[in-house]
Amino acid sequence: MRIKLTIFFLTFSSILFSQELKIIQAVQGKDSDFFDYEDYEAPDKPIGELIFLKGCSWYCGGSVKSISASSELKENNGINYSPKNAHDFNKNTAWIEGKPDFGIGEFIEYCFDFSEVKGYEGGLGINRILLANGYKKSKQIWKNNSRIKQLKIYLNDKPYAILNLLDSFEIQTIDIGEIKFPANKETKLKFEITQIYEGIKYKDTAISLLMFDGIGVH
Repeated sequence: MRIKLTIFFLTFSSILFSQELKIIQAVQGKDSDFFDYEDYEAPDKPIGELIFLKGCSWYCGGSVKSISASSELKENNGINYSPKNAHDFNKNTAWIEGKPDFGIGEFIEYCFDFSEVKGYEGGLGINRILLANGYKKSKQIWKNNSRIKQLKIYLNDKPYAILNLLDSFEIQTIDIGEIKFPANKETKLKFEITQIYEGIKYKDTAISLLMFDGIGVH
């Protein structure tokens, strides 16, 4: 009887706790709002590759110290699938989890650390995620690989929110609320895959860009 009561209590607590998490829906954006060519020979003649967040952005003052993941797909023909690819401003690279299934439970983690920034007294923070779901190198590659349907965010290892993502080739944005980065302290954000959209060819689940907009820069 005691065991049954314990199981019931744990189950009830888990359900209650999950209900307290914020559930946030991604909003469809347009690539043209976030990408621009390196230069232009004329107004209608672009030169070079498309660049993500060309010009001024949160990254003029904000930064990420390190990025890690629970797994990554093995390098193939000189192409790697490192977690750093999700934060390299390049739509043609991707972090792809390395499990043989769809990667449910795998995660990517970002570490923000302004403790060594001279004169920093707080004030920097993030409030929005800019996300390119799947492997955005081409439309066919995007279709072939699996994409993320839902992410669970942990803030300093504590559950923070559930993100419901769109199965979209173009950029999407997610307003996550204001998360400030204090001085003399690390802040960690972990993104755990909880649901996926299946690819037509591969189980591998990919994300090309998971980057940030925020406050305290201008």
